[in-house]
Amino acid sequence: MLPSSLIVIVATALFTLGAALMLIWGWRKGFLRDLDAQSRVIFDDRDWRLARPWESPAERAEREREFGVSLPADKGEWGGAL
Repeated sequence: MLPSSLIVIVATALFTLGAALMLIWGWRKGFLRDLDAQSRVIFDDRDWRLARPWESPAERAEREREFGVSLPADKGEWGGAL
C-alpha cells in the first residue's frame, strides 16, 4: 500500500507537466505572440466607442482619436443604468 502523500506528489507532478506541455504547445503554435491584439478580439466595434466614466481625459481623447466619438451607454451596458 502506497502512502497517500506519494499519490498526491505524483498527481501534482503529472498535472504540472501537463500544464507545462500545453503552455509550450501554445507558445510554439503562436497563440502567445500578439496578446494585445487577441485581448481586443472580444469587443465589438461599438464597445470601443461607449463612454467610460472611469477613464481619464487623456485616455478618453486617445480612444476617441482611434475609434471615433464616444456614444452614450444603453441600459445594462458598461456605464448605462440598469
